[in-house]
Amino acid sequence: MSDGNKVYNLLITKGEYDPTEQYEFYKGRINEEEDFLYKEYNTLEHELTDELFEKIDVIVLLFGLYKYDKELFDELIAKSKELDIPLLSIRFYGMEAILKELEEKADAVVGWNPHCIINAIETLTDRENWVKPCDIAEDE
Repeated sequence: MSDGNKVYNLLITKGEYDPTEQYEFYKGRINEEEDFLYKEYNTLEHELTDELFEKIDVIVLLFGLYKYDKELFDELIAKSKELDIPLLSIRFYGMEAILKELEEKADAVVGWNPHCIINAIETLTDRENWVKPCDIAEDE
């Protein structure tokens, strides 16, 4: 699955207020995949400078934090489009949908399956088109 040699630079949303611990849950899920190497930059501990955005392979939006920091999400969405950085949105844990407006702006939307998260990051980084979330059955 994973290249093994590639180190992905990810900018991940992290809020001061995270009552459902979305960030820690995300980190636990992605860290389950031992052969996936990444360098994390997060929005709480890193200044969002142009120099930082130049390093980023994928911006990861944790949808569970959206209602607590809409301005940050809007800024990241704008930067994603301005600088052509792929945007991955991860649904709130236990939810199968996100706001339609965020879904339309994201390059990919996935749930909490670690394989799906990593597959989306690799696909977006390779500039391949994302077809559908890998963890949702197709509507019949």
